[in-house]
Formats: sequence, C-alpha cells, structure tokens
Amino acid sequence: MKKELSERLSCVYDLVTVGGVVADVGCDHAFLSIALVADGRARRAIAIDVNRGPLERARQHIVENGLSDRIDILQSDGLTELDTVPDSIVICGMGGSLIVSILEKGLEIAGKTGELILSPQSDAAMVRYWLYDHGFSLSEERALVDSGKYYQIIKTIPDGRAAGWGEISPFSMKYGPYLLAHRDKALKGQLENRIDVIESITENLDSNEPRYKELKGEESLCRIFVR
Repeated sequence: MKKELSERLSCVYDLVTVGGVVADVGCDHAFLSIALVADGRARRAIAIDVNRGPLERARQHIVENGLSDRIDILQSDGLTELDTVPDSIVICGMGGSLIVSILEKGLEIAGKTGELILSPQSDAAMVRYWLYDHGFSLSEERALVDSGKYYQIIKTIPDGRAAGWGEISPFSMKYGPYLLAHRDKALKGQLENRIDVIESITENLDSNEPRYKELKGEESLCRIFVR
C-alpha cells in the first residue's frame, strides 16, 4: 500500500516506528492510516478529523480495504476527544499555527505519546520553537519535493530533554537543525530557490531598509549552506 501514497506521505510512513498504534490527525481520506495498517507497519490506527465529510470518505476507504476492525475513526478537534495515548501521532497537511494549536489543546496526550511526526505546510519555525519550548527532543527531519512543492517533516520525542536542536537561531528553526547539520540535498534545493526569491525581492528595496538587511542576512546563511 505504501507505493500508492504521495511522496510526502510515503516519507511520513517511513518515519513511523513499527508495531504501534498511530493517531492520524487530519486524516483526509485515511490513505496513510490504511497503508500503515495494511502493510503491518502499524498495529492499529485512529483516523481523526474535525469535519464529518473527510471522516465519511475515510470510513468508505477503510471499509473498501477491509480494515474496519483495525482502523477506528474519530471526529475530534485534534487530540481533544482522544481517550487513549497512541504510540505515534502524525499531523500533516496543515499550517504550522494550526499544528501548534492542536498540540497546545492536546498537550496531555501529545506529551505522553512515543513520537510525533509533523509536516507543517507553513510556519515550520513556529512548530519547532513550540516543540523546543515544551521539552520535545528532535529525533530526525526529512526534506523533499512533492509535485513541485518543498516539504519538511519533523520527528520528535516528548521526553522533556529538548535535545537534538543544536544552537537555536531563527535560521535553524526555519529550515531545520537536523536538515542543516546533515546537509540535506532536498533542503539545498529549497535554499537555492530561496536565494533567487530574496534576490528578486531586494532588487526593489532600499539597502538602508531593515527588511533589506534582514533578507540579505538570510541570503548569506543560505549561501553558506549551499556552498
């Protein structure tokens, strides 16, 4: 079933530790939950969405794949209605501010799970700062391009140690401490693209403007990485 997933969901799939119960928050069609359980990577899954429509589509796909006995569906605002602590929590396909809101409201569950795998569509730095501030250790990160769009995936452990983040800076939290430390190839492409964007923006800015200096500082850091 993994081969039927998008590149992004396939990468998320690979980061899930084998053999546990997975809570798939914002499950959409439940493709990830189905693949994890059908392939035996997860023992069970809980497909969660706040809206009834996606849950009904998820239910249909789960039934079609004969997995109703191993995948539950739950209508919930994030983790708020979850009454058990899963081994893994997956949250992807939404903005960073929404992910942070879900984690804030569901901290009692999120803080007890074995691992969280998060893929913010935007504001990745906001997610990383929240994780660091709440003592989550950084385990691994992945970067990839799927359908022409750059994605970052963050795997963390709620162990209260806040380990693995290295030296905290706005640049590292935006682009990923693990990705930068491992000189990730996909991240290099993202930074090369960012350099082009910054050059385009700064062409129309006065060099004395704070925004100009801020962008040029980011560009310099990008160039150090891609060198």
